[in-house]
Amino acid sequence: MPRPRRYSVLQRFHGIVIRSLLVSRDIDIHRATRNVAFELKHFSLDDLERMLSCLDRYPSTPGSRYPCGPVFNKHRAALPIWLRGLVWPFLLAGTAALLPLQIGAGMVFVMQGRFHALAAEIPTPTRLLFGLYSDVFSFVKAPLPLVREAVRRDAALCVNGAGQFSVRSGGHADGYAVMSHVWGETMGWRTPEAWGPVELSVRKRGVAYAHFRRFFDRCGAESLWIDVLAMPEVLEDMTPAQKDEAEVLRLGVINCFRSIVTRADCVVVLDSVLLRLRSCSPVDIAVALCLGEWMARLWTYVEARLAKKVVLKTRDASFDLDTVIEFFGRTVLNEEDRYYNLLRRLWPLRDVEKTGVVWDETSTMKCACMGCENRYTNVELDSVRILFPLFDMEWERGWTLQEGLLRLVEEHPEEKCIQQWCDYRKIRFPG
Repeated sequence: MPRPRRYSVLQRFHGIVIRSLLVSRDIDIHRATRNVAFELKHFSLDDLERMLSCLDRYPSTPGSRYPCGPVFNKHRAALPIWLRGLVWPFLLAGTAALLPLQIGAGMVFVMQGRFHALAAEIPTPTRLLFGLYSDVFSFVKAPLPLVREAVRRDAALCVNGAGQFSVRSGGHADGYAVMSHVWGETMGWRTPEAWGPVELSVRKRGVAYAHFRRFFDRCGAESLWIDVLAMPEVLEDMTPAQKDEAEVLRLGVINCFRSIVTRADCVVVLDSVLLRLRSCSPVDIAVALCLGEWMARLWTYVEARLAKKVVLKTRDASFDLDTVIEFFGRTVLNEEDRYYNLLRRLWPLRDVEKTGVVWDETSTMKCACMGCENRYTNVELDSVRILFPLFDMEWERGWTLQEGLLRLVEEHPEEKCIQQWCDYRKIRFPG
């Protein structure tokens, strides 16, 4: 009978202290518990306190406290038309008040020969005035004809900073980036009772422009593919025919997912813990990434695995995930190294050819099993469907989870780790 470890009680106490420290810095208690048991297992309290000192706290605001969350739930969308109409007299009065000042400034610029400034600066106050109205009352929503065209062309439906959509196929002249995020952090809203979507009256109109700019501006790209905009939402008040079409288009986008991600210039990660980080240390970046909800979702793994490049956004900077993994590949010497578990968690996110960090086995399914530990999805079908883009397969409408799994096993009998995947997720293995 093996002898019990003498330090197990001390380790348990150490884990409780670290978990309490993480929760005190606005880390979700479930993420904190999992990280203490694995990624942060060999970290000292001093190490973690130093890293957490680089994290800004969330603001104490109702609704969404996340850096890229919605700016409102329903109140602005619920303003009656007559009340919105009252805004126009104020806009016109403001324009009239600015006009004499702009004319005077324009005459000065002409006398000084500053013709470029005349065109660039004189209209700015009026533009800002009407821009404020646009930010409050404008919404961004993908036109259905463009969604259909993107699915037909196996291409990406992207949006620019002005909220204008275009279908792009990638490449030098048609480039774009993919925004990788967690829906709850970017689109969720806290009510007194629960956490969920914003009101239907808002969602029917799309994403509020002011909210859209909160996450678009973080990404640093001219054109973005954003899943919540590119995939039509199935709304509660749709007719059966409308719901049917929306479901067909959503499945079409999912089957284009591999092409969309692999053709993109990069995948930009927006995680609410990372976006609070004020540090350039690869260790701090890795710890913050593992503490965030981005590392807890299945689809984000697929995005990272298929991407040409993964850009991690912190509060003030951007970092290449491959560079972070390469750092740990050079630093970690053995399994006793305190960074070993961080490397093991991050390594499966990227292909060996991109990082140069080699593990024992590099099959697609083995990497998926390692990379998706402690990741989950709220949609049961997605626990198998997320594997299809990795193997360049398409999901057929009407499939059950077992039917999709059976097709995967039949087409890739060499992938022995499929059963390991099923065991971990408590899915019945076919056969």
